[in-house]
Amino acid sequence: MLKPIIKENSVNESERILARLATKTFFSLWSYPSLFRAVGGGKELIDLTVYFNNTLILFSDKGEVLFQEQNERKLAWSRWYRGAVQDSAKQLYAAEKFIRHSPEKIFINSKLFEKFPFDISQKNLKIHLVAVVRGIGDVAKAHFDSLMPGSSGTLGYSYGASTEELLQLPFFVGEVDRNKTFVHVLDEVGIGVLLDELNTPTDFINYLESKERAVRERNLLFSLGEEETLAYYLQEDGGFGYGDIPNLTPGGSQPFSIPEGEWSYYKRTVAYALRYKEKKKADVWGEIVKRFSDCIIEANVGEAAEQPLLTHAKAVEVLASENIHSRAFLTTALMEKYGSVPEMVRSSRVAPSLSQTGRYYIFVFFPWGSSYSDYDDYRRDRFECMVAYAFVARYKFPHASEIVVFGSSTKGNGPASETIFVIDGSVPLTPAERYEAQQIMKSEGVLDDMKIFKERKFEGSQVPARNDLCPCGSGKKYKKCCM
Repeated sequence: MLKPIIKENSVNESERILARLATKTFFSLWSYPSLFRAVGGGKELIDLTVYFNNTLILFSDKGEVLFQEQNERKLAWSRWYRGAVQDSAKQLYAAEKFIRHSPEKIFINSKLFEKFPFDISQKNLKIHLVAVVRGIGDVAKAHFDSLMPGSSGTLGYSYGASTEELLQLPFFVGEVDRNKTFVHVLDEVGIGVLLDELNTPTDFINYLESKERAVRERNLLFSLGEEETLAYYLQEDGGFGYGDIPNLTPGGSQPFSIPEGEWSYYKRTVAYALRYKEKKKADVWGEIVKRFSDCIIEANVGEAAEQPLLTHAKAVEVLASENIHSRAFLTTALMEKYGSVPEMVRSSRVAPSLSQTGRYYIFVFFPWGSSYSDYDDYRRDRFECMVAYAFVARYKFPHASEIVVFGSSTKGNGPASETIFVIDGSVPLTPAERYEAQQIMKSEGVLDDMKIFKERKFEGSQVPARNDLCPCGSGKKYKKCCM
């Protein structure tokens, strides 16, 4: 039975800022401030925990640690580094160790009456560690400007330096402990730009994994800021709409660095403009996921209220797992069809995921009419219709690994609501089921004239002229769109 999730509040303003930022990317369903350990009557585990698809991201926020500007710079830096970076890492390592050894003792509140709702006991659970620091930007900018004017003021990264060297190297951080899990140290600019530019769970997680590989396997030695590393990542093709941080030196074995200026250069490119357009489209998909997520947390769902949280979360996780590239494409597929369907006509569209091979979406638009006694009656009929589409889709897409059915009313027709469910497409139909699917397709017109909505690609690297059609596929002129 689904019931509301009551979370603890963040302890201070810095942690509240972090929680708000993270919830925009990971939604209320997967973001949990101030988890607690069942030790000594309940002790805080970590400042913020994000769970998504068997991956945990643990955040330690040390925004309250101040840089003592009245002291000599290296002395102030060494004290700040110990209090902000090393203490964060200590907290993160302790939390990681506890989760690995006692996953069943994690609770979402200090009274220890409700356990963390997701299974974090699996041996293949991935854990990423993030230390968030604040209040360092102005003094860092003043320091770097004294060396060369025009610095962005973000922390630099020297991944080959030892702790002793970092303590004497103001405003540079690196590996906290090479023998333990990698700790991402992010200042307020770094965490802000990552959660803004990588505002889906899979985009953010893929970036963390790429950076960890770059440092520990590919010889990334220096970066002059987190935003510079991000720009490098976004300009490389990691496949399926993701970026990457490859070693581009001869043979890929020499140490490499990411200079200052990568981010400012990238923001002036056509590639950035096109990605910005994708992000705006993807926001619509994010709003849909947010509505589903909030309804589950509040136990305010229209269907399957008797099912537990994990059942609901698994379905919404599929929507949330689409990256920005795929969300933009799916939003176009969904909204174009929604805008073109007549008010009282049932219709549908099929679109593949661009980030998950073998996943297909069936968008079903089902009209509300005066024949229904109430909205619950309408939703029951719509759900039965969605089941029929799912059944036929298994016949039409025998090689699909996953089929997601999304149901909605038609435009301007009745109360607004959406329903989703996900089925395993890898289970083959029996001969009798195949025959039944054929009959439904013919008699009910379900996917009988189906065409798969495809990605519109811009071939070539030439920048379009002002009056050319925009390569993002909007149908507008370039000067009125991404230019």
